[in-house]
Amino acid sequence: MANASRSAIILGDDRESHELLITQRDWGLLFGAGFTEGPLFSSAFGVYDNFSVAGGIAKDSRVPRLGKPLFDAARVLVRAIERDADLLRHDYTYSAGGERARHSGAQSVRVRGRDGIISARPKGYCSIQLFDARSKTPRVAEFIDLRIVKTVETEGSGAVRSFRREAEMHWLETLPPWIEFLRPRVGSELMVEHVVARDRWA
Repeated sequence: MANASRSAIILGDDRESHELLITQRDWGLLFGAGFTEGPLFSSAFGVYDNFSVAGGIAKDSRVPRLGKPLFDAARVLVRAIERDADLLRHDYTYSAGGERARHSGAQSVRVRGRDGIISARPKGYCSIQLFDARSKTPRVAEFIDLRIVKTVETEGSGAVRSFRREAEMHWLETLPPWIEFLRPRVGSELMVEHVVARDRWA
């Protein structure tokens, strides 16, 4: 979240509050290609409601929200994280054509007659997106998840292969207590505070 090593979303009513700590890697996991539940969670909690290109997330950003949409969004997210946990607990790189060098940034590829992009960003993801040549604007015609399909033959670059190494992921520890905080407050209005805590954790 906003270049912080760890940040927080704080929920509160008139009596209590609960803090959800989020590492930079965990936040990035919400925005990988094909992970639709992440942006929905971010939108529900208004994380970028007070965002500007010049200043990022405003200091002490607060937005009011009803409890029910927050509860629903958090439950949808935890189910999606549980579904993909074995994939999200790894970081990925890829190589092409048998080369020893491994990459994570985006590169152009061509597969089955379509131009596309391969990328292992954000952390926790590795995919090829192939584009529809008939479209005037970029439109994904085919999505290949290289975390699952580990090797893909390309035209001109040889075989693209993905590699992975274990990485920390905390959502399944941090989200359930947050959901339980929300459960009795689904009918209440809550204040959601977004804290970019650059100086609190290394």
